[in-house]
Amino acid sequence: MEAPLQQRIVGAIVLVTLGVIFIPALLDGSGYRSRQVQDIEIREKPVFPPLTQKTVEPIITPLEKNKKEQLKQQQADPKQPHKKPIKSFALQVGTFSSNENAEKMRDQMHKAGYSAFVYKSTAKGKTTYKVRIGPELERSVLEKIKTKLKKSKKIDGYIVNHP
Repeated sequence: MEAPLQQRIVGAIVLVTLGVIFIPALLDGSGYRSRQVQDIEIREKPVFPPLTQKTVEPIITPLEKNKKEQLKQQQADPKQPHKKPIKSFALQVGTFSSNENAEKMRDQMHKAGYSAFVYKSTAKGKTTYKVRIGPELERSVLEKIKTKLKKSKKIDGYIVNHP
């Protein structure tokens, strides 16, 4: 055999014998108990009083709330106004000093498929007739109508609170 091969074989044998001697000493299991033993404390079962002694307030569901509010509204005096008025919007498309011109524009809006009306107002002793489309509860609906009218009829209206 050649010398380098013999040296390698002898080195391997020495390493194996050292491993056989020292590895069991390191792995004798002394660390096993310290890793595995844990003190686990289990608390005593809590004692709850019987349910007959507890008083629980009833939970009102949203459906029951709605029913109660509807009953209150039905029982309320119909002549008195609501506490919270409903907020709605209208699109004002024209202001006229004569009622005839306002009605003509209103009729044009009706023919175009819009629900229009004439709103009469007086300011500083002067009466004006305003043509409005609506009313609508959502402002976004009127925004769409406004853009349609601007494109098709070149009418630039603006959204106002109704009434």
